[in-house]
Amino acid sequence: MPELLQDLRYGIRVLAKGPAATAISVLALSLGIGANSAIFSVMNAILIRPLPYQDSGHLVAVFENKLSQGMRRQPVSPLDYQSFAEQNDVFDGIGAIRSQTLTVTGRELPERIEGAAISPSIFKILGMHPALGRAFASDEDQPQKNSAVVISDGLWRRRFGGDANILGSPLVLDGKSYSVVGIAPPGFHLVDNPAELWIPYTPNPVELTPYWQGLRVLKVLAHLKAGVSPRQAEIGMQAIARGLEKMNPGTNAGYGAEVIPLQDQVVGNIGATLWILTGAVAFVLLIACANVANLLLARAGSRQKEIAIRSSLGANPARIVQQMLTESVLLALIGGAFGLALAYWGITAIVKFAPANIPRLEEISLDWRVLLFTLAISVITGVVFGLAPALASIRPDLNSVLRASGRSTTGNLRSTRMRDMLVIFEIAGCVVLVTAAGLLIRSLARLQQVDPGFRADHVLTMEFALPKTLYPGLKVASFYKQLLDRVQRLPGVQSAGICRYLPMSGPDVSLNFHIEGQPLLAVADQPRAKFRAASGGYFTALGIHLIRGRVFNASDGEHTPKVVVINAATAERYWHEQDPVGRRILSGNDDNAWSTIIGVVANVKHAGLDAETSPETYYDYQQIPADAINFAESVMYLAIRTGSDPAAMTSAVRNELRAVDPDQPVFNVRTMDQVVESSIAQPRFRTLLLGIFASLALVLAAIGLYGVMSYSVTQRINELGVRVALGAQPSQIWSLVVGRALGMACIGVGIGLIIASLTTWTLSRLLFGVRAMDVLTFFATCVLTMLVALVASSLPALRAIRVDPAVALRAE
Repeated sequence: MPELLQDLRYGIRVLAKGPAATAISVLALSLGIGANSAIFSVMNAILIRPLPYQDSGHLVAVFENKLSQGMRRQPVSPLDYQSFAEQNDVFDGIGAIRSQTLTVTGRELPERIEGAAISPSIFKILGMHPALGRAFASDEDQPQKNSAVVISDGLWRRRFGGDANILGSPLVLDGKSYSVVGIAPPGFHLVDNPAELWIPYTPNPVELTPYWQGLRVLKVLAHLKAGVSPRQAEIGMQAIARGLEKMNPGTNAGYGAEVIPLQDQVVGNIGATLWILTGAVAFVLLIACANVANLLLARAGSRQKEIAIRSSLGANPARIVQQMLTESVLLALIGGAFGLALAYWGITAIVKFAPANIPRLEEISLDWRVLLFTLAISVITGVVFGLAPALASIRPDLNSVLRASGRSTTGNLRSTRMRDMLVIFEIAGCVVLVTAAGLLIRSLARLQQVDPGFRADHVLTMEFALPKTLYPGLKVASFYKQLLDRVQRLPGVQSAGICRYLPMSGPDVSLNFHIEGQPLLAVADQPRAKFRAASGGYFTALGIHLIRGRVFNASDGEHTPKVVVINAATAERYWHEQDPVGRRILSGNDDNAWSTIIGVVANVKHAGLDAETSPETYYDYQQIPADAINFAESVMYLAIRTGSDPAAMTSAVRNELRAVDPDQPVFNVRTMDQVVESSIAQPRFRTLLLGIFASLALVLAAIGLYGVMSYSVTQRINELGVRVALGAQPSQIWSLVVGRALGMACIGVGIGLIIASLTTWTLSRLLFGVRAMDVLTFFATCVLTMLVALVASSLPALRAIRVDPAVALRAE
């Protein structure tokens, strides 16, 4: 311990003697360690930290699938859920979740709230104990008893001011009165569901009939029995699925079951991005270590006389290495402290600017795991970058060092080669990161060039959710017709239309249909397409191209023959080279009347710019049957094309809405440009982060190369003076310095390209329209790196050109 304290005191004095080198080292280390701590905090929150539920390791999500059609992790139908709940022997708790939007009225202005209908067992499975009141009783999912509601802490404070007397009070949701029975604890949320209030899930008796067995809308959570693994549970659920397939071949043929650990389900595909970012920041830290090691090697050259004197007085190599490593670890700990501050700033920026669809985003913080990680990585970093100069300092040539001038020393060949190798390593690592960033940038550019199938400019969109109790049956269509008539008369409105589910809005639903003249297939094998209820103005408002036929117009209505518009993907898949216009289909939502195909429109990228286009069918919103209209049109989007700034129309449209129904809220008011931008927010964010790390690596590599060349010029000042005195031209001196730098850069680029070619395959699943071995990206990386090397070596080369031979020779 006394030796360690002595080494620490001496190390502080050594670092204070060279404030410039110390400051540069601390800056490089703080950037590298800070980036690693920030990304680790994200990894910790999303991948490492257990879910904030009781016994989360035993929680699983249950899905249905149809592998023959590539359908995985599909929601469960209400009838299948009943069978899963009654027949399984692998869970000691299972529950269903059905997302829905609810309109709260009374007390204040009407407000649309994200909610969920859940089985009473869900709260027990997740271990949710209300902060006030109680959870649902086990029988509160029964008809006539399902009028209880539990609200979130955030909603309780925001809308009700944290009033504890709210318990037992009525709350009107979609026109139906519920009694508030509980307040959830702060921070509680339902897995990846944004719900702020929960009501008991009571299946509609209609949905429990075999005809509706193909309606898959439920998320199912379960708690594994002790000793049962997710794989064992999946085997058990697959046995139940096979039984359902035999019992109901029309709806369940080919369907199986999946059981996924809940943490894996919540994390989703973000894990691959996080591991890639972790690899990127690890490269940044290694480059920073190489940079600092180079600085310490240069400093070790100036301390050779000190080391020689220590050795001559009896200091053994181990004692010298201990002193040098103590200094480097001290330097790393200082860098780690500043890096922690940068990590805090970085985490704040990530939480603020990251896409909202990143899971567990609100849980990212600097907890004890992050602090321990930062400490560990600081110590390891200090040893890594301190080892090279420490080893280079032992066994010096005592005679030559002690005879040398006290004002200058000459670095030995071993140290020079080590510095060159470190620079080559920096450049190689830089090439790997720049290549990865280049691939993502090109991928993002290709993604943004994709034709979405509509025109997003000058379009305002907003969402409505009409409660069934206030708008039963055909009153839904009447509401939208009145609203459209009023909006279309507004000055500046070119066209307006409505549609169930806006492109790139997230949710979607598919329905089966039967083609007239073809054999009637089992439900599971029938043609299937995405379902849209829309108005004719919707196609004009979004600029969706009409390929043949027509779209809905004033001649179509409630009392006219039913019509349908399909997209090009539907026509190609089910009619091939034939013209489908004039053909009839029997939709899954109406078993009483056929719909005539009146038009084919262009494909629209509904699921995202990088997703394949699915078959789609558009039905006239006025022709949806009364018994299905609340399902088909309960949530609709209004799209308005304007001749000027669409956002400026918001208040005018709200006024027209109040004129139709003053209690109806509107939400998700966005321009279509914003909708498209939000759909690519995640790839843009990861590209930005990797671009920042690659730029940081490029700067660090440039600094490292500049430092080595500058030190080389200083060490060779006498040689350069002699060359100039003998008539060497400035261009020759320039070529001597820059040529050596470019030679190292070429070696580094070559090694980096080899590493990049072996590692960029990890990016394949994140790329769109670009191969992992994209030649243009690799070539651009080489050119950029060589240009940076040229610039970094130019300043030392200019200094070498200006060497005064008289001064250099006099110094000798």
